[in-house]
Amino acid sequence: MKLMTKGCLVACVAGVSLFGGCGGEGESSSAPAAAKKPSVNAMAVKGGLVFKKTCATCHGGDAKGMENNGPDLTASEFVRDTSAEDLLTYVQVGREVPGGVPMPPRGGFTEEMLPDDDIVKVIAYLKNFPGNKP
Repeated sequence: MKLMTKGCLVACVAGVSLFGGCGGEGESSSAPAAAKKPSVNAMAVKGGLVFKKTCATCHGGDAKGMENNGPDLTASEFVRDTSAEDLLTYVQVGREVPGGVPMPPRGGFTEEMLPDDDIVKVIAYLKNFPGNKP
């Protein structure tokens, strides 16, 4: 699996196309640039689909959280104030929550089941909520 570079991850969530500087393989130079590069909105839509398959178990299908489980991610200071790179690391590593429900690495999924590029899409989805925009 190819890992994304720091600059590419930040560019993706900041509003620049994902594959422009990430070395998309096998792209034809004759295809229009817009056809080759998905927009951040397209990334957010794909991220919503990944979220519903993986993160919704703890954070709810609408990302508004579940009592005594995952917190609301639609208006989260943590999501809003944390860089996309740091959010990627956070999901990759997870964390213990003293007295609470821990966030397991990759939400309890393997790297094959939830690869980094899917996590990046989920981050774009979460950063797209109005309550998470700076």
